[in-house]
Amino acid sequence: MLSKENRLLKRKEFNYLYKNGIAKHTAHLTMVYIPTKHRPIKIGFTVANKIGKAVVRNLVKRRLRACVREIVPNLPNNYNVVIIAKTGIESLTFDQLKNETLTLFERADLK
Repeated sequence: MLSKENRLLKRKEFNYLYKNGIAKHTAHLTMVYIPTKHRPIKIGFTVANKIGKAVVRNLVKRRLRACVREIVPNLPNNYNVVIIAKTGIESLTFDQLKNETLTLFERADLK
């Protein structure tokens, strides 16, 4: 689990990011981010019903959180980020998901 200060939880913040954020894509993930002022980095996750039933969606979210937890100490502060899972992500292994997550943060120049 990410620490409380690094979690993006409010619907209002998610919607603001979707409307105003900068998007970067990989084959199975999309990241939307926006710079903020004087805050630690906050990260949220979105997994749509298209991915599968609740068990599968929760598995994908747990894996994404585990991948991001290792990266967070190296990321710059002052950003809000939402990571959106695309269809097909449920078939990836953990190592493939981790590599794709790293690629996503490198494309956004946040690494």
